[in-house]
This record gives sequence, structure tokens and C-alpha cells, in this order.
Amino acid sequence: MNSTLGYGLVLLGLGFAAFAAITGLVTGLTRRESALPWVRGAVYGYAASMLASNLVMVAALLQHDFSVKYVAQVGSRATPTIFTIVSLWSALEGSILFWGAVMGGYLFAFAFIYRKQHGRYMQLSLGVMAAVATFFAFLIAGPANPWVHLPNPPLDGPGPNPLLQNHVLMIIHPPMLYLGYVGMTIPFGIAAGALLRGELGDAWLVPLRKWTLVPWIFLSIGIILGSWWAYAVLGWGGYWAWDPVENASFMPWLTATAFMHSTMVLEKKKALKLWTIALALSSFVLTIVGTFMTRSGVFNSVHSFTQSDIGPTFLVFIAVLLVFCVLLLAARGPMLVAESSLGGIVSREGSILLNNLVFACITMVVLLGTLFPLISEGLFNEKLTVGEPYFNQMALPFMVAMLFLMGVGPMLPWGAADAKTLRDTALLPGAVGVVVVLVCLALGYRGAMPLATFGLAGFVTVVTLRELLLPARQRVEAQKESWGTALFVSASRARRRFGGYVVHLGIVVIAVAVAASSAYKTHATGTLKPGETMPVGNYQVRFDGLDRGREPHREWVGAKITLLTEDGREHAAEGPRFNYYERSTDPIGSPSVTGRFVRDVYVSLLAYDQATGTASFNMWLFPLVGAIWYWGIFLLALGTLIALFPDQRKRAAS
Repeated sequence: MNSTLGYGLVLLGLGFAAFAAITGLVTGLTRRESALPWVRGAVYGYAASMLASNLVMVAALLQHDFSVKYVAQVGSRATPTIFTIVSLWSALEGSILFWGAVMGGYLFAFAFIYRKQHGRYMQLSLGVMAAVATFFAFLIAGPANPWVHLPNPPLDGPGPNPLLQNHVLMIIHPPMLYLGYVGMTIPFGIAAGALLRGELGDAWLVPLRKWTLVPWIFLSIGIILGSWWAYAVLGWGGYWAWDPVENASFMPWLTATAFMHSTMVLEKKKALKLWTIALALSSFVLTIVGTFMTRSGVFNSVHSFTQSDIGPTFLVFIAVLLVFCVLLLAARGPMLVAESSLGGIVSREGSILLNNLVFACITMVVLLGTLFPLISEGLFNEKLTVGEPYFNQMALPFMVAMLFLMGVGPMLPWGAADAKTLRDTALLPGAVGVVVVLVCLALGYRGAMPLATFGLAGFVTVVTLRELLLPARQRVEAQKESWGTALFVSASRARRRFGGYVVHLGIVVIAVAVAASSAYKTHATGTLKPGETMPVGNYQVRFDGLDRGREPHREWVGAKITLLTEDGREHAAEGPRFNYYERSTDPIGSPSVTGRFVRDVYVSLLAYDQATGTASFNMWLFPLVGAIWYWGIFLLALGTLIALFPDQRKRAAS
């Protein structure tokens, strides 16, 4: 029953998506706007069908209906309810099914919000989006069908991948990435629709920018939560390893970030039109490339938990997308000529152009390093590995340059910059940056890259705070308002500007935390008997013996530990342990992470001996690492939410 109903809903969604794609594109190109209600209705039908199919799958998982192939693949009667539900996206077929529901949600939201606006663009834009939805609905109905009926179902299943039920972050991290990946379909459809229509006025730019910002923040949160998951689950003492699947999510984030900066030049100077729209298209293409990396089984990765035969299908779709985008840009290129010239390099638009080039360089470095092993094996039958040394050496200098431009750009005016004004503007931030470096040197910190990061962070912070507070200070002086009132009013009247600077502060926090935790971590390893201690930095970790337990879906063996500070005070810490799942022959480790506000004490269990009661540990002391997840996510999300709301003056005008 579940198989028939769920598959029938997928086929219904496929029909709706195909109808919306064909009707939207054909009638949009022939400019028959009377067909728009039909296209919109088909989009609503697709969204409802895919959502219903997902709900049927969740019901099948909760009912332990092992006659459904996907339930038999990932279900288990012993798995806790919450992980039973999230196993919807724990393997290939279910994740693509969930992808379809997210796609439906985005298309429904876009069609509904603009149901009375942008009529000239809607048919073509919805047609392009529905064409993408048709491809994924085809995958669900065919190569990645989760609804196959098993005539002789097993009595129980193996449960989801142990790594995916070992931490609560797996409830949040994958949906955030899906919301980021799938959401890039909307700006792609808007940009492609505007190009197909041949009317590239200002009307398309505002929704294009806003609908890029929405998936951008989800992708940002997903990436950061993914690093937190790797840190809190894998036990290797890190959070970013330039893994192929990490890179797959990072590349569209880079191009989308470059796009949002480029739109400022487009709005202000009517320049960089071709570059800006190319970034919008490439961000979506890179999400499809990332999906191929994650779902094809071609790349070996701790994150890539699926092996499948859908890789060739994705490669064909990527090829079609590339041809479509190149032809579209070539055909409409003459319409994307700049209406005014850019100022020199020492100008706001010049700094944004350099910023974009830096983002493009990082993207190319990451793309080349990620794909090169695959190309080498395919062409020369040589298995090569491109690891952290390559990415750190090639990408990190560009990231430092990006941080520098974050501070320089806001200082510069649009057009030519006056040398004296620029010197006066840069004096205080530059001085603060130098002082930060000198203080770090006095405290004993060394290393060119982290010190450069700290100095630039001080420089950027001063510039950003000054730009944030400048309108409020002007109101305080001119209208004698309180600082609180002036700040609130100035932020409300320029939300996009204010929110952008809050996001910049979030990036600064993350940059400092990454530099500090990477350059100044302390590591110790060894084997302890009960009662013995091991130093890690200025802490002592005491091993208090082994412990064991059983939960419905797993057994575990752990080490009891106590954290001792320099003054001899004891702090209880959750001990590291090994979790044993029926599906896995090897134990899944859970490290102990004790946050001490400005640093984390990280303890990972390597091995244990029940006979002697000894245990072997890896231990690290990571300074400032928690700021990545606590303050970084908060500031990025806060700034984006502020920027998404229209300014008060624009709302009043509308």
C-alpha cells in the first residue's frame, strides 16, 4: 500500500513538473501570459505531490513497513524514533526524495509570493525551475526509486548508517545543506528567465538578489554545522579536512557570495552585468556538481554515505546545464554591456571586482584539487590524492586577501578616491591592526598566517563597526537622539547595508577562530591506567576507569574522565566512548568535548583493554574553536535576516 501510494505521488509530481516546464517555457517564449495560472497551478501540484510522498515515506519508516525497499535498507525496530524519521535523508533514495520535497517548497513559495508581480518573467522563470524539478522527479521515479516493493520483506532492517545516528546534529545539518543546494534553483530560474525573455531591467535584480541570499544563509549554516558534526563525532581532532563533499558545498557558497557583492556594482554603476549573471548561473551549476560528488559514489568521503549508479545521469544533466548556460550567455551577451565605466582599482567598485576575482580564484583552486584525482584516474589510471597541504598552501593566501578586502572596500568611495581622505580613513583601522599584531607577538604567538589574520581581523572590525555606527552617530549629532534610538532607526532604514556588515563581523569571528584553533592547538597522546593523568596544555585529564552501557540501538564502552585545572579544581567531563551498532563491524567513536569558554578540551578514545583496565587517548586543547559555531552562526544568521527585510523607506514607497 505504501509503495503504491508513494510511487503514485512521485509520478503525479513528475507529470505536474513536466507540464509546468513545457507550458512555462513554450508560452513564455511566445509571450502568451494567459497561460501563467496553468503554470502556477502545476507548480502547486508538484509541491503537494512531493510533500505527500515524503510524508508517506515517513509513515512507512515509523510503521517499519519493510516491504518498502528503502525502509528495509535503512529502517530498524531498535532505532530511536527521531533517528527513524531523519533516516529519510540517510541514504541515496530517501535523500533524493527529500530533495524533491524541498524543491517543491521553494517553487511553491516563489510562485505564491510573486503571484501578482513580475508577470513577464514568471512563466519563463517557473518553466526553468520546473525543468530542474522534472529532472529530480525523474530520478526519484527511476534510477533512485525508494518505493520498490519487496514481495518477501525482512522482519527487521539494519538501521541507518551509524555515523548518521551518532549525533543530534544529523537532524539539522543535512536539511540545512539541502535548503542551500535546492534553493539555488530559484535564482538560477530568475536569471535564466530574464535572459530568455531578453528584458534585463532592474525588475529582475531585486528578487534575484533576495532569492540568492535565502539559500546562501542555509548553505552557510549547513557548512558550519557540518564542520561541527565532523568535530563532535569523528574524533580526529579537526573540523575541516578539505574533504570532497566539504568542498562541494564550499564552492557554490563562494560564487554566491561573489554574486551578492557584484550586485552592488551592478546597482550603483550599471556595470559587471555579464559577470554578475554568470555568477548566478554558475552557483546553481556548482550545486549540481556538488550533488554529483555527494550522491554518485565516485568520491570517497566520510560524508558521502551513498553508493549508486546515478552518476552518469548526473553527468548528462551537468553537461546539458553547461551548454544551456553558455549558449544563453552568448546569445544575450550584447544586452549585458556595461552602461558606465568602473572607477580605478582604488575605489569601492574596484575593491569589489578584486574581491570577486579572489572568490573566483579560491573556487578554481578548490575545484581543481577536488576533481584532479578523478581526472587522473579516469585518463591515466593513476590514483592520486590531493590533501590538506595543497588546499592550505593554495587557498589560504587568497582567504587572507579576501579578509583584507573586507576592510578596504567599505573605506573606499564609489568612483575615484581622494588620497588624503583615504589616508585619514585608513589611519585608525590600520593602527588597530598593527597593535593587535604587536600584542600577539608580546604574548608569545608566532606564525605569519595567524598573525596576519589577527591583524586584519582588527583592521576589518574597526572599519565595519565604524560603518555600522556612522549613520547612528550622524543622527545623534543632528537630531539629538539617544544612541539606541539612532542605531535602531538607521538600521531600519538601511537593512541591507546594516545586515551585510553584521555578516562581515561573523566572517571575522570565524576567521579568527579558525586561525587560533589551527595554529595554536596543543596535542597529547598516551595510555593511562585508572587514576593516572595526562597533561594537555595547562590542563590535566585524569582517567577514572572504564564504563559500559546498552541502549536500544547500540552498546557502548567509555572512559570516565575528570578535568583538572591549573589551580587543582576538578571539573566533571562527559567521557569519550566507542558505540557499537549492529550494522557496523567497527565501533563509532564519540569524543569528549569540554568547552571552557575560550578553549575546548577535546579527548578521543583510541583503544581500551578490559583485562588491564587501561585506555589510550588522543587529547587536544583548541583555543577559540567554539566561536565558529556559537558566534559565527549567530552573526551570519542575524545579519542575513536583517538584510532580507525591506528598508522602511521602500516599504512606505510601495
